[in-house]
Amino acid sequence: MLEEQYKKIDALDQQLAALFEQRMAVVDEIAQIKFDNQIGLTNIQREKAVMDQRLAAVEEPKFEPYIVDLYQTMILIAKQYQVKKMKALKEQAEA
Repeated sequence: MLEEQYKKIDALDQQLAALFEQRMAVVDEIAQIKFDNQIGLTNIQREKAVMDQRLAAVEEPKFEPYIVDLYQTMILIAKQYQVKKMKALKEQAEA
C-alpha cells in the first residue's frame, strides 16, 4: 500500500544525506576560517538571512514552519560541530 511512497522517501533521503554531508564539509571549512581569524561562532545577521532566503524559496506555505524547524536544527548542528572542531584546533595549538 505505501511501498511506492516509501521508495520515494528512501531515494530522497539518500540525496539529502549526500547534500548534508557536503554542507557539513563546508561547515568544517568555516570552523577552520573562524578559528584562524578569531571570528566568533554566531553570526545572527547571517542566520536571519539564511532563514529569510530559505523561507522565500518555499512554494507550499503549509510547510513553512517545518522549514524553520529544519534550518534551526541544521544551524544548531553546524554550531555544535564548529565548537567541537575549534576546541580541537585550540588544543592542538596549545600542545
